Amino acid sequence: MRPLQFTLLAFLALLLMGCGAGHPNLISIAVSPNSATAAPQQDVVFTANGTFTNNSSRELTIADGLTWKTSNSAMATINDNGSATCIAPGTVTITATAPQNLQITVNNGVSNTSTNVSGTATLNCT
Repeated sequence: MRPLQFTLLAFLALLLMGCGAGHPNLISIAVSPNSATAAPQQDVVFTANGTFTNNSSRELTIADGLTWKTSNSAMATINDNGSATCIAPGTVTITATAPQNLQITVNNGVSNTSTNVSGTATLNCT
C-alpha cells in the first residue's frame, strides 16, 4: 500500500470514529415507574433507562438528548428532569425520547438527526 493510500484510509477511519461509527446505538428505552398514581399538585419522578446494541444499559439524561412529554399537558406537566406534576384528574402517557446515536454531540450547535427511540409510562392523576 502506498503512503498516500494509507494516510487516506487512516483519515477516513478517524473521521468515521469521530462521527460515532463503531459505538453502540440506543435500541430501547424503559421508563420507570411503568405506571404511577398521584393527586393534583403531587409530583412523580420518572427515569429513562436505555438499552444499547452491545447489550449494555444505563440511565439517560438531558445530556444524551433525552426529552420528556405528556400526552395531555392540561392534566399533567413534565420537566426536563422527568418530574411530572398532576394538574387535573385523568390518565396521561409519559414519553421519553432520545436519539438512537447518542455519540453525535448535541451541545455543539449541530442537531442530532439520527432516528429517535422512545419509551412510555402511564400517570394516573386522581
